[in-house]
Amino acid sequence: MSVSTSNTASIVHHKAALQLSIQGMNCGACVGRITRALGDLDCIDGVEINLAAKLANIQFNDADIDTDTIIAAIAEAGYQASPLALGNAE
Repeated sequence: MSVSTSNTASIVHHKAALQLSIQGMNCGACVGRITRALGDLDCIDGVEINLAAKLANIQFNDADIDTDTIIAAIAEAGYQASPLALGNAE
């Protein structure tokens, strides 16, 4: 009996969490726009937005996307985002 092994590279996925301060977010419609903009990005695993605190907590795969891309997606939706914290989501 022969055993076959494959030399395929394994992809390492690093789950990361990002907390952003969102300027210009004033209502539920704003939350919806930001949520949809982030939902259009394939590598976003989760989004929690606190309207009262004007904060967004985002879970994503940092091997596939970076914080600048996330912030740019929010800017395209019409809001300014500033990072407060970045860490591992594991």
